[in-house]
Amino acid sequence: MPTSLEYYVHVGFALPSLGTLIAPIDSSGSTGTFGQTQLFAFNVTEGADPTSYSLGSMRGYTVQASSTADFHGVEVEVLTYDDGSLNGTISLQGLINAGTNEIAIVGGTGDFRSARGYAIITFLNSTATVALYHHQLFFL
Repeated sequence: MPTSLEYYVHVGFALPSLGTLIAPIDSSGSTGTFGQTQLFAFNVTEGADPTSYSLGSMRGYTVQASSTADFHGVEVEVLTYDDGSLNGTISLQGLINAGTNEIAIVGGTGDFRSARGYAIITFLNSTATVALYHHQLFFL
């Protein structure tokens, strides 16, 4: 198993893969979007350019866990990874917000079997249709 990995996640806003599974608990808006749950499936690439080498996909869900206007979500992600040398899945989870986040690596399969460690997720930029995130994974 490697000691670290890095890749880029391209979050498409208008894609059907970013859909609301469960609506907010209070639809009047007095608690923000608390409880809203979204499923996602995004492309993962070697570089920041969306046409760079594809490494796989990031799938999972986020549950809004704040009843105020600031965003805090509980996120569960599964990275399907294949760079031609390493192949498998990596499971990540943690509390995220609008800034840079550290979440836990809680397992994996294939070349990442029993993976443990942490990931640093950094927002880089966005357009009207896509947000770009840099993920750095560190294995213990």
